[in-house]
Amino acid sequence: MTDALRVGRISALNMFPVYHHLERAGLPGVAFTDGLPAALNAGVLDGALDASAMSSIAYARAADRLRLLPAGCIACEGAVDSIRLLSHVPIDQVDRVAVTPHSASSVTLLRVLLGPHVPFRVLASDHDAPAALADGEAVLLIADAALIAHRDGLAPHSIDLGDLWQQRTGLPMVFAVWAVREDVARERPDQVAVLASAIAEGGRAFAADPEGIARAAAERFPFDPDYIRGYLGRLRYGFGEAERAGLARFLDLARRAGELHDVPALEALAA
Repeated sequence: MTDALRVGRISALNMFPVYHHLERAGLPGVAFTDGLPAALNAGVLDGALDASAMSSIAYARAADRLRLLPAGCIACEGAVDSIRLLSHVPIDQVDRVAVTPHSASSVTLLRVLLGPHVPFRVLASDHDAPAALADGEAVLLIADAALIAHRDGLAPHSIDLGDLWQQRTGLPMVFAVWAVREDVARERPDQVAVLASAIAEGGRAFAADPEGIARAAAERFPFDPDYIRGYLGRLRYGFGEAERAGLARFLDLARRAGELHDVPALEALAA
């Protein structure tokens, strides 16, 4: 009997449309593990998971051990809402940042946008954000924590990194890609193909019924359907040419910023 494919599931609103479909599809031989991006990245790399949506920078740093699944991603073109730098001063006056422990791509994106001179430290928990702000630090939050902090007005300046990236590059920002360990892709291609097909279908199912997905998400997350509909409408789940170009640009800038040793070959990104 073939072992179950161990798949990481990002426990945040931004990936709900795809995981909602995967859950409803009842894929045979798939076991989900919930977590936030940093934990799921580590799970794939240490062998605890076989596949997951992974921070795009984490994928790139270990691309020689992974196989990209071009069935989907999580990206935005402009404001995303859930990747936010919160501060008491404008962004050009930020001199210290406390960053979320839950994301790799967002931290790298902030480094690319701010440059090398601003020191970062990692928060022990997102719950420590108010204390960091009170101490004069800017704070980088992601996912539901960022949505709630922005909604509640945690700081007078709330900078959307997706919007800032789009202003500077004119390209989508790809925060996460789907990847599977190379050994799993090689030894269990049929299971991986089924997963990839379901991921792509999840993106299409959301496009076909955004209202239904928003209502379903409102049963699990602390936001009303209208807010959820607007938020999810800013995200992209397909991995098309624009997203490939945005990912390539991000990884190149990450390399220039010292956050990535080598950019994976472009043909690997389009595989």
